[in-house]
Amino acid sequence: MSGVGISERVHKRGRGLGKKTLATRAHVLDVFGTFDGSMSTRQVYYQLVSRGAVQNNVKAYGTVQRLLVAMRRDGSVSYARVVDRTRSKHQRPGWDGVAEAMGAISDQYRRDLWTSQPTRVHICCEKQALEGIFAEVVDEYGAALWVIRGFDSDSFVYEWAEAIKQETEDGARVVVVYFGDHDPSGLEIENVEKRKLREFGAEFDWVRAGLLWEDFERFDLVNVDVKKGDSRTKKYVERFGNRAAELDALHPEELRRRIHEAIKSRINMDAWVALKRTERLEQQSLNVVRFNWDAAVEGARRAA
Repeated sequence: MSGVGISERVHKRGRGLGKKTLATRAHVLDVFGTFDGSMSTRQVYYQLVSRGAVQNNVKAYGTVQRLLVAMRRDGSVSYARVVDRTRSKHQRPGWDGVAEAMGAISDQYRRDLWTSQPTRVHICCEKQALEGIFAEVVDEYGAALWVIRGFDSDSFVYEWAEAIKQETEDGARVVVVYFGDHDPSGLEIENVEKRKLREFGAEFDWVRAGLLWEDFERFDLVNVDVKKGDSRTKKYVERFGNRAAELDALHPEELRRRIHEAIKSRINMDAWVALKRTERLEQQSLNVVRFNWDAAVEGARRAA
């Protein structure tokens, strides 16, 4: 049964799929075939929009949602490949004894390698749906990731500004690398974010890494009409014309490349490597305690 194609299995049940649906399914599989990680439904949708496989409207988004549900249920797409980052689980961590806790500490221990860096990099992403891709890359470096989800709250900006101020007070230069939509709201969100941070006293350099205007031609992004109801549309159209796109339209691998470049290009490698060496020695010390814990406890019991 596993070697039988889904379209064949569906036809055997007497429920044939139309040509348009089969074509969209093929595009979905091709999207996943060009990327080895997970994506949100919204991200898959915008990849399909960029390919011209579906229209950019609410109805088409609903169609893609239903299609992804069907493709996961019939086994065409793994459930692990499609993620929902709008929901989360909270549970206090616990361990089966001290030895297991020591193991968790040893496995998770990482030095803050940025303490020796003259420049601190903050990655800012407008879209929560892309948080997983961004987090995966920034975690390699232990860099800060701020996911703002559009026009965010003063409370969140204040918290971010305080983090920047602490780093500048320590003598570091802070660079914020921003990723957001290229449309009237997307550009305004960026401007508002910079203004609010500065109003709270933060000092930083700001670089936009995506979407960029040149991305439209470079990646042949499908043109998305500017929303007419947006109060910022008039000024945007005067500058860019009736052309817009969301950050999700960039291929995940291109996003990964830009995040890597944004961070790595600003690292002082000599200081980084020296502190990594210290980190390895500290991890080894933790493992000595970890793997000798039971013997130490037994010795303490005998001496008691």
